[in-house]
Amino acid sequence: MADALRDNGGVVEADVTRVCYNKTITHVTGVWKAENAVLSTLPLFFTQLGLIMFICHLLKLLLAPLHQPRIVAYIIGGIILGPSYIQKTQFSRKYLFPVKSTLTIETMANLGLIYYMFLQGLEVDFKPILQARKKVWSIATAGILVPLPLGYLLHKTLTPNSRPLKATTYGPLFWGITLTTTNFAELARVLANAKLLHSDVGRTALSVSVINDLMSSVLLVITVATISDGKLYTVLSTFTLIIFCVYGLRPALLWMVRNTSFFEEKYDMDSQICFIMAGVLLFGFISDAFGSHSILGAFMLGAILPKGELKTAITEKVEGFVSKILLPLFFLILGMRTHVGVVFRSTSLPIVMSIVALAFLAKFVVTFVAAIINKMSVRDSLAFGLVMNTKGLLAIIILNSGRDLHVLDHNTFSVMMLAILIMTAAVGPILALIYKSNVPSKQHKHRSIRSIQPNSEFRILPCFHSTSNVSSVINLLEISNPTKQSPMFVFAVHLVELSGHASAMLIVHDTCSNIRKTSKITAKNQKHSSPSDQIVAAFEKLETESEESSLFVEALTVVSSYASMHEDICNLADDKSADLIIIPFHKQSTIDGGMDNGNPSFRGINQNLLENASCSVAIFVDRGLTDSSNIKNEDGYGCCRCAMLFISGSDDREALAYACRMASNPNPKPNIRLTVVRFIVSKDAAVHSDLPPNNPNNNDHDHDEDEEKNILEVIEENEKEKQLDDQYIESFVLNTRNQPSIKLIHEVLNNGEETLKLISSMGSDYNLYIVGRGQTGSSPLTFGLSEWGDCPELGPLGDALASSNIVASASILIVHQGRAVGKSLFS
Repeated sequence: MADALRDNGGVVEADVTRVCYNKTITHVTGVWKAENAVLSTLPLFFTQLGLIMFICHLLKLLLAPLHQPRIVAYIIGGIILGPSYIQKTQFSRKYLFPVKSTLTIETMANLGLIYYMFLQGLEVDFKPILQARKKVWSIATAGILVPLPLGYLLHKTLTPNSRPLKATTYGPLFWGITLTTTNFAELARVLANAKLLHSDVGRTALSVSVINDLMSSVLLVITVATISDGKLYTVLSTFTLIIFCVYGLRPALLWMVRNTSFFEEKYDMDSQICFIMAGVLLFGFISDAFGSHSILGAFMLGAILPKGELKTAITEKVEGFVSKILLPLFFLILGMRTHVGVVFRSTSLPIVMSIVALAFLAKFVVTFVAAIINKMSVRDSLAFGLVMNTKGLLAIIILNSGRDLHVLDHNTFSVMMLAILIMTAAVGPILALIYKSNVPSKQHKHRSIRSIQPNSEFRILPCFHSTSNVSSVINLLEISNPTKQSPMFVFAVHLVELSGHASAMLIVHDTCSNIRKTSKITAKNQKHSSPSDQIVAAFEKLETESEESSLFVEALTVVSSYASMHEDICNLADDKSADLIIIPFHKQSTIDGGMDNGNPSFRGINQNLLENASCSVAIFVDRGLTDSSNIKNEDGYGCCRCAMLFISGSDDREALAYACRMASNPNPKPNIRLTVVRFIVSKDAAVHSDLPPNNPNNNDHDHDEDEEKNILEVIEENEKEKQLDDQYIESFVLNTRNQPSIKLIHEVLNNGEETLKLISSMGSDYNLYIVGRGQTGSSPLTFGLSEWGDCPELGPLGDALASSNIVASASILIVHQGRAVGKSLFS
């Protein structure tokens, strides 16, 4: 009710407007009262949203082992809740999905769709598309020209001529445009599951799919604008909006970012995001008013928005809510419009299956032939033709637009939905079958730091999840002593989780450009550049500043799921013949010198690398390793103080080899001073082991025998390792006798407590500690150290150092030799 006062000749009258609602939105009578809460709009919507979310995400988990992308689970979930199955029941039609609730679901579903397309536009970069090679453009063009008319003819064969002129004229166009699409995000997930993302097939397929989707989107815009009122000005106004966004608004936004303070840190990032999210709705309204689909305006705003921290913040805050909560509602609407029973009642099964088969072959055959012409192998061409049939949200949006415009009826819409479902579901299993009998990979030589000859190149593969560790790792590489006689080849790898459109687009960058060119990143525009560009720029600067051309850098990107990312790193290390992989610790240091809780996904990658890498692996605990030029010694020149803690074992020998390489600098003013502290077990030390007996059982006598046998085995193994250690230390002393920057200290200790006390006495005297990973319980000097930490993958000494504050100001490098059996560096 709204009241307004009106002055009428001194008499105040009230204009009363009464608005009556047929039903309240929320339930106000209480759950135990007579009224049914489910009949109210908001509780009913919550029920529907919960159902579609539960079913979609459950199907996603169940279908994942069958190599099915997310889109398949969502389509099946929508169909299950639609009139083909659950909505067949009287109970469902009355209480779960009454007709009156359809408008609410469609409104929220379209809101989610608008925001989803904005996020897709936010991740699009047109530069690599414009720089695409002829191979990519030729295959993409063929994938448009053949499926488009074939889809048009298939629709004509299914529909009678007695239908309205509008449906018979424009309905086939929607079928044709649908067949031309290849969904980029779903394709990336399929290729990642098959480990083809970084292959020639995967890179080319991703690039072609981007071009195909853009061409299909243009065709959709033209078709929708034409059908809306059939006026020329509708099409012209739509393209005027696009041109204005690209050539007018985009430069204006770039100018604002560079020359105004609105996007600076002093302004709340949340306020900026709110303004942009409101702008998404405005642009959707404008494109809809021009006679085009509302998703066009949302997509264009995302495409022209400057990339950088703001884009990352929007994605982090909005993407999960949109894609996992709002977007399933769109698939619920699709399921409510898909009538499987109507299809088979009006059309025979052989005809439906024939249409699906021809729709599949349309894209498969033409892309297979195009791949063969472009000199791909037969098997790769088969896989390429197959993956180009991966359909996704764009294909469904095209069909749904045709349904909204009444040019597709229940039958034609449902047939094409089934075709999309079958085509996309078939891609993963068939692709896995094609590459199941893969040619056995060549046996890669196990590589270690100790196996590098003095005049051989040193190949390192440092990995990064973000830019936070880049500066410290660069400082570590600079003190690793690259020389003209023994140059260092660095393959800097940015690790990106395959989570959507943005991550897979990085591969398109590498494929579409013949040579990846990174623009110079200054302090002014660094905030608005991508993390990959910042990493590339930092290592390009490192290579440029390298003396005597002794350090060479190649920047790479690995895009994969965290569960299998270690496989990509290992394969890349084998391809590049890397001697050492440097991976960051999963925890980051805090201001007070401690460590945060860390990322468990990063930890899983580290653990898998330690188990599977065929070269040495070093976990880097970054606590701000400073540039050696900024550290002044008593001599007055810059020098990094490094301590190598040597106990025993192959990992410690590998760590000493790396430390020795660092400090073996002929320069009279070396940039590192190395102190090697060898811990020696005293004769009075008791033999301890954290390892369980080999064959434990309940019999006390047998248990004592097994324990005694285990102790003897430990003593024998330690004795062998001690002999190897002595030989290696002798070689180390012989080869470093003329280098005053390197010194060796022997410390005789009894147990792990004394080991920890000695390290505590060293305190913050050093900038970097290098230790071997070792094995828990392999030495009395590390017995009990595992109680100090919670990361056994670092080894007992590394875990104690990383988990305590005894060396809080120093970085730590934990070295593991892996499966490599290297020769002595000093042989």
